[in-house]
Amino acid sequence: MAFETTDHTSDAGHLEPMIEWLRENRSQCGRPVIPFLRRKYGVSALDACKILRLARLRDDWPAAAEDQGGAHAEAS
Repeated sequence: MAFETTDHTSDAGHLEPMIEWLRENRSQCGRPVIPFLRRKYGVSALDACKILRLARLRDDWPAAAEDQGGAHAEAS
């Protein structure tokens, strides 16, 4: 049985330009976000949710990547 991952680097293919647009223009994005993305790009509700999810995960990633705790911490 395969489990869906929360990997933000997964292949989003045709959604990539929309994800980057949202990350760069979040303050200009109409509210509510999902209907706005559906109107702007003509995507399904599922794709609009993926765009929002991946944009948020990628926004959070740099802070998490710089934190080298846990398994990445050097042994003293």
